[in-house]
Formats: sequence, C-alpha cells, structure tokens
Amino acid sequence: MTGPGLYLGVDAGNSKTVALLCLSSGETVGAGRAGCGDIYGAPSPADAVREVTAAIGQALAAAGAGRASVAGAAFRLAGVDWPEDREFWEGVLEDHYPELRHRTVLNDGYASIRCGEPSGVGVSVQSGTAAAVAARGRTGAMWDMGFRVQHPMGASGLVIEALRAVFLADLGVAPPTALAKALLEFYDQPGVEELNHWFTRRENGAPLSARPRAARVVTAAAAVGDPVAEEIVREEGRRLAMYAGVAARATGLAEGDGAVGVVLSGSVLMAADSPVTAALRTALEAELPGAVPHRAVLPPVAGAALDALGENGVKVTDEVAARLAASLPPPGFFTT
Repeated sequence: MTGPGLYLGVDAGNSKTVALLCLSSGETVGAGRAGCGDIYGAPSPADAVREVTAAIGQALAAAGAGRASVAGAAFRLAGVDWPEDREFWEGVLEDHYPELRHRTVLNDGYASIRCGEPSGVGVSVQSGTAAAVAARGRTGAMWDMGFRVQHPMGASGLVIEALRAVFLADLGVAPPTALAKALLEFYDQPGVEELNHWFTRRENGAPLSARPRAARVVTAAAAVGDPVAEEIVREEGRRLAMYAGVAARATGLAEGDGAVGVVLSGSVLMAADSPVTAALRTALEAELPGAVPHRAVLPPVAGAALDALGENGVKVTDEVAARLAASLPPPGFFTT
C-alpha cells in the first residue's frame, strides 16, 4: 500500500510511550507522548491502554488527521512477551481503532532494528530501564527475548547487582567496594543497613523507579577502576552479548560468513563513553563472529514508524530514513 495516507509507529515502554505519524516519503507530520504503556509495568493494563491511546491521540491531533487517514501501523510495545499479551492488545486495538486494519503488534525490542538497519534485518540490543533483545532474519524469521531473560539487566539490573555486592560486602562475605559510599550518597542513606531496609521494608520504602536512577553511579565507579563495579559492567556486557547471540542463531543470522548488524540503543548503551557498551562490543567478538555493532541513529519510535512503512509496501531506503530523521521533533521530546 503506497497510496495517500499516514503511517503510525508506536513505541511503548516503562518510562514513556511515543507515537509518530509520517507520510510514505518518511516525513514526520505528527507526534505524541504519554506515560508507561507496558501492561506489566503500569499500575494496571487499563492504565497502559490509556497512555498508549493518549499518545496516539496527540499525534493525530498534531497532524490534523483522523483515524481513517492511517494506512498502516506498527505497535512496538514493552510487555508483549507472550501470545496472550499480543491478543490483549489486538483486542484493545479492535475496540479503540477498528479502522486500523493494517497493523502489527510486537515486542518493543523490534522497534530499534530499523534505527540502525533500515532494511529491518538484524539484531536489536536495547538497554534502558530494563533490557530488550530482538532479531529479524533475512528470511523474515523473528525472535525476541521477553521473559526468556534469566538475568536482571539494563539500568535496573546494574543497580540490583551493585546493591547485592554492597550488602554482601557488609556481611563480610564479598570484597569491599567503593559502590557502598557512592550509593549511600546517591540515595542519601546513613548506612548500608538503612539502605537495605529502605529497599526492602513493607511501608514507605524505595519506589520502583529508585533502582534504575543509580545506574550512572555504577558505571562511574567502574570508570574510575573499582574492581567490583568493573566486574558488574563486564557481566552486563557479556549477558547482553549472549542474548544477542541467541537471537542471531534463532533467526538464522548467525549462519554463514556474512556481517550481522547489531543495533545498540537505550540510555545505558547510548551514554557517552559507556563502559557497558565497551564490554558488550568485546563480548560480541567471541559470541557472534561477524557482528557489526553500532549505535542507533534514530529513537525507537522512528524504527516503529519505518516498520509501519515497510510492512505496508513502502520501500524503506536510506533516503526515507534520512527524511524521517530530519523531520523528527527536537531531541528533548524523546528525553525521559
């Protein structure tokens, strides 16, 4: 479908939901932003639905368009991890947007592939509040990590491992680490016991958002040579590389001698001089020979919009991707 119409990309995560409308040329004509659209992370599924529909409504209003103008849509949603999750959203979309006949619903990990590989073929490794890994093979085979993940990762995972190291050191069964002083200062707690209590008590304890906020404390400690922090960062890189390898093998990308594009995105991997990114690159050399890692050049919602184009008959070229990039809202719109 390449005729007149708009194409909708939606990227929903725990920190925010963003919707983007573009023309078949790639030019952006409307955008919207709302809160958590993850049915596992929001207070309730209904809250997630409200945020996703709010972002879409803003994008349509900004474009001065109605729902019937949308020729194709790609929903890339955190929390679409099992078949019933996809069925849930398909039901929601049927109720709220029956006009959207040409739509796909996938895990948000897929959104980032086209952010560095316009063809949509490659591996996406996302490390933000949490982590997501997804891949699309040359024959169209797809795989995403979802709840197959067996390790805490992303910003939350870094801090979970750091807190564990600090608490074990306080018990005298693990090496001392500069992370103790750094985390106490960051969370404004008088001692390790109080920090542990704050994170585990039944009432008036740390909010869920407290953990990921301290990720930069962990990477900063690693950057100045704290051995415990360095090992946490190295292990994060190894884990991300391991799941990237699983994704590449599951989709046939690891077969043969061809290069495998690995698109890196998310606040942890996009940070300047990120030690996690360095560790991931090193681990990928052994885990996935032929991997060509590179940072995303577009925000994930742009990848979702490019998916909407590609899945509806529009050839997604470098020129289309560049036109979309040039017409995006300013960077502050996407900042968490």
